[in-house]
Amino acid sequence: MKKKIIFPLLFLLLFFGTYVVISRNIDNSNSQFFTKIKLMIPYEIRQSIKKNVFVYSYTDILENKITKKEKNLADLSYKFTSIHGMHFKKVINKKIITSQNKKKYDYTEFQTELLPLQGPHGYFSLYNENIFLITKLGIINYGNINLLNSEKFNFDVIPSNLIEFANYRKFIEHIHYGVKGLLIDQDQIYVSLIYELKKGCYNTSIFVAKLNFEKLEFEKFFSPDKCVDENDEYFNIAPERFQPLQSGGEMTISKNNNIIFSTGEFRKRDLAQDKNSVFGKIIEINRSSKEYKIISMGHRNPQGLYFNFDKNILIATEHSAQGGDEINVNYSIESEEIKNYGWPISSYGEHYDFNTADALKKLYEIAPLNKSHKEFGFVEPLKYYDLNSRAPGVINKLNKNFYNLGDNQYMVSLMRSRQLHHMILNEEHTKILENDILKFGGKETDYKHRVRDIIYDDLKNRVLLLFEKDIVLKDEEYAYWIGILEPLN
Repeated sequence: MKKKIIFPLLFLLLFFGTYVVISRNIDNSNSQFFTKIKLMIPYEIRQSIKKNVFVYSYTDILENKITKKEKNLADLSYKFTSIHGMHFKKVINKKIITSQNKKKYDYTEFQTELLPLQGPHGYFSLYNENIFLITKLGIINYGNINLLNSEKFNFDVIPSNLIEFANYRKFIEHIHYGVKGLLIDQDQIYVSLIYELKKGCYNTSIFVAKLNFEKLEFEKFFSPDKCVDENDEYFNIAPERFQPLQSGGEMTISKNNNIIFSTGEFRKRDLAQDKNSVFGKIIEINRSSKEYKIISMGHRNPQGLYFNFDKNILIATEHSAQGGDEINVNYSIESEEIKNYGWPISSYGEHYDFNTADALKKLYEIAPLNKSHKEFGFVEPLKYYDLNSRAPGVINKLNKNFYNLGDNQYMVSLMRSRQLHHMILNEEHTKILENDILKFGGKETDYKHRVRDIIYDDLKNRVLLLFEKDIVLKDEEYAYWIGILEPLN
């Protein structure tokens, strides 16, 4: 009786062991033994055995091949677009757009050809009559602003060494990583990006180069010595996950000729309330010494910064929890007092409910999102947005000639909602007197691209818009659009 049991068991163990050994070596070209056996079997039969007998091993082989091809495609895409430049063609010519408050605008739009793996993020800047456009991968293109008078035009690439500072796979392959901001001032070009300080640990850093159309030689300008680890224990406690989208990266110039810079908290929420951490802050960096001071804290993900030199006021737009995106104003950035805007203790939004009920309850214990800032000792936002207007991006000031509406006008992009908000503030910047809305499509799904960046061209009294494909669209091919918005006074 025992023999009857032992022999089948031995047979099964032998069969299973043989299956495991063959599975692990089925695509191993380094094994001479298995190579000789494979050569004895016709190719068609070998492929049939792989597909039908060693199914799981064959699936792993295919997945590895796909991964290698995707990496090769990403590398080729970067090499191609880093020398190829951008080709634009006009797709809309002086279409009349009417705002919610019945203001009329001429709207013209140019579109690039498809750019594999370049998006979705992009930023642009106007400097000395040239438009500079940087892609998510850090490829910098430029062209004279007068090209916008053409039906078709090309932007040329400026070679650079920027990729040397972003030498990790996710920078190229993952849509949430990449460049986060562009600033050009005093013949210096500043680029912020998600930087891998050590394996799997990231921060948002700034790199600078002297403006040179032959080649840009970047070097570190500001790079914190701390980073947020994607496997940090906090993400098990919260429970949350590391989020590179919450990384800030916006830059502007202060009255003291320093760099004002926003940082996100990468969804490690408690860092926003930690005065010893650079994350979840707006900071001012001295251009000479590279030393910084914290201007404000309690931020989730500041996306837009504008410093009003005349009033010595800093305005910031911020992605907060759903239904709680904010516009915040700092009326005294030179003060020694660090302003605190409350995140994640106070917010008028709610946590995204992609967690289970128990996990969401635990998250509210850690980050309560109280529905008042003032009651908890924080600065109230100038404005917060409900779910109809989401994801405020860049903010830029318009001059008094724009519809002749005075000197306190601003244009804000609402990215997720495909809207522009034309705001008029009172003299003290404590109240919004008017908020006009321009919609690009009736519903979120009507218009597949959103405003990522805004330039105000004061010489021609017009607004230039940089559109990108929405991040929720999973296509590997991206395009950028440049829009021209001219008021019909």
